[in-house]
Amino acid sequence: MKIELRDEGTLCISGYVNAVERQSELLPKSKGAGAPGDFKERIKEGAFADSLSRLPAVKLTFNHGKIIGENGRNLILTEDNIGLRAEATVDDEETVAAAKAGLLTGWSFGMTNVSDRYVKQADGTFERDVNRLDLTEVSLLTRRPAYHTTTVELRNGAAVEMRNADDLPEVSAEELEKISSYSRRRLKAEEVYIFSVMLCDNEIDRDCERFSVAALIKLAELFEGKTGIFDHDASGRNQTARIFDTEVIADESRQTSQGEPYTGLYAKAYMMRTETNADLIREIDGGIKKEVSVSLSARKKYCSVCGRDLGTEPCEHIKGRYYGDKRCHHIISEPTDAYEWSFVAVPAQPKAGVTKTSGREDTETIKAINAARQREIEILRLKGKMYNEN
Repeated sequence: MKIELRDEGTLCISGYVNAVERQSELLPKSKGAGAPGDFKERIKEGAFADSLSRLPAVKLTFNHGKIIGENGRNLILTEDNIGLRAEATVDDEETVAAAKAGLLTGWSFGMTNVSDRYVKQADGTFERDVNRLDLTEVSLLTRRPAYHTTTVELRNGAAVEMRNADDLPEVSAEELEKISSYSRRRLKAEEVYIFSVMLCDNEIDRDCERFSVAALIKLAELFEGKTGIFDHDASGRNQTARIFDTEVIADESRQTSQGEPYTGLYAKAYMMRTETNADLIREIDGGIKKEVSVSLSARKKYCSVCGRDLGTEPCEHIKGRYYGDKRCHHIISEPTDAYEWSFVAVPAQPKAGVTKTSGREDTETIKAINAARQREIEILRLKGKMYNEN
């Protein structure tokens, strides 16, 4: 779920309510009207589109109670190749207040008049294919709804089944298209997990060094397609994710210690949903895996006091010392290559942050890094943190 709060107090909310052709986790018998036993459910492609064509007036509710909108008015519901997507504009005061307080937790939907088929599996559970349904409502939630325990409600004599979307992947068709340029086949939304990282910025780090904004812009280009590993260990078994999109964002409301608008290099990365990395995904979602550092080379490093290129004209100024009212630091400029980015435990510790070369390009060093990641380069530290779009 992506939430944008506009100045006039209006919420713009978008996201996937349900993914089609994706098998759910095992659901208890109580979740399905007439279910013969515990089951895994899959809503077939086209089921939502069919319902919307027949019954377009789907209500938008808040916690399955207050009506705050309707499809075709302030709600747009569509089914695409991923699933049922919702885009809503909401000015309801209670919903806006919940968003400001960070209480909105996800989407939910209700369906009735379900046409389905149950197939019994060897372990005694069932697989359920939902071929046709009537979509009754979509809802914005601030809590775990009652249907987690009472999952079939009777409304006007009809059984209405409720489903939430807390665990649905927020993967758009545009993101899948970008990811496909790195995969050998076109992947499905349910196969991939995407997350965002802040790689580096233009603030002075603990080593008294910073990137120029021009360097960040160049790094955005260089880091596209680069792999994510652990602790800068370049072993192939450590490859875990890949960057598929980058963006340099300037926050005009914040200033760095040098009086510049705070500017960060942000990236989106993807990994495959497998049993092997299921724990890693949970650690990312739970905020355990947060810090990353990056490995790159740069052609130049300047002194902030005298402006000399330290690769060709060393100066007498010492990083961290004040000269008049100026604190000496080095400005990293003209990056030439990006090697990888890593999950690290404590990037603020020595030798645990950004690694990069400075001064004149050293071809042999770059070959060594590319071949075996032999650390002949100077190691600097720059803390990068994950940030959330949903």
